[in-house]
Amino acid sequence: MAALTFAARAGMLRRSYVPHPSSFLHPLLALRTAFMLHASAVYSRVGALAFASVLDAMPLAAQERLVERRTFAEGQGKLIGYYSAALTFSPAEAPLVERAGTVRAAVEVSYIPALSEDRRRVGDKPEASNLAPVIPRPRASLALPGAVRLEASWIPPVKLFGVKANVVSAALSRTFGGAAGALSLTPRVAGTIGRVEGAITCYEDLSAGDAALREYFDFVCHGRESEDHFSPRHVTGEMIVARTPPASARGLGALTPYAGAGVRLDRTRFDIGVITDNGARDADQPILDLHATRPYLFAGASWLAARRLRTGAELFYAPGSLVTVRLSGSIRVRGG
Repeated sequence: MAALTFAARAGMLRRSYVPHPSSFLHPLLALRTAFMLHASAVYSRVGALAFASVLDAMPLAAQERLVERRTFAEGQGKLIGYYSAALTFSPAEAPLVERAGTVRAAVEVSYIPALSEDRRRVGDKPEASNLAPVIPRPRASLALPGAVRLEASWIPPVKLFGVKANVVSAALSRTFGGAAGALSLTPRVAGTIGRVEGAITCYEDLSAGDAALREYFDFVCHGRESEDHFSPRHVTGEMIVARTPPASARGLGALTPYAGAGVRLDRTRFDIGVITDNGARDADQPILDLHATRPYLFAGASWLAARRLRTGAELFYAPGSLVTVRLSGSIRVRGG
């Protein structure tokens, strides 16, 4: 409306500016009059077009992304659940009761099994979910009084295998029993939050696919890779049973087997990051929220390799998502 008013006023200016007949007797005055008429017309057009473009852009800027809920029964929900299960903060070693104040530094490496094309296809095309074959995870633990143990982990934002993760996890556990040669019982709660970035929805391989995939990459993906954000948000609760080695076998080379079961309360989010020609996220692409409660199982063993060094191996199973192996090593850096 303002653009039309601006143009109308400019038009009135042009109509009101009528040269006096005597001006034709003065060439310089006539030239000045013609210039002003032309400038007035140009300014009115530019002003109207500029204001109209601002009006056209305002609804797009104000448009909010649609957030859609997904369950594990849906294809997209299963795929999000796969990513979430891969980042579950499981024990990765047998429960350990140490003197209060003991600090351990550790690293865990989890194998991420590749998904078949059928499992990756949730719509018009397969998703690029097979990016990272392994996940390295630095960990630390602190022994507290009363056989309580605090654990923490941080995957720093370093790009690896085309993926950049910034994920923080924490856990608190309490071991009951554990006399030499006997069973121990350890309830454990944990939580994970963070963000993983990668090109999952739109990726370069689509441009080398068949005609349908090339068309998808050109028109839906705007000819560029996506900037997807996967944000794990889950809390877990689990129970661990372990067998403490007998007194005669608690030295170097002692093996402590363990097994457990847990439940993951999942509110993980996946932000479909299709990038438009102007560099903004495509407002037509939704944000997906997974709402699910999923069980998981694990079993493994820890081995005392040296006086301060402990290693472990764990088999982790999340039904409907993945089966993976996790290897860990921890060293006591303070206490004893």
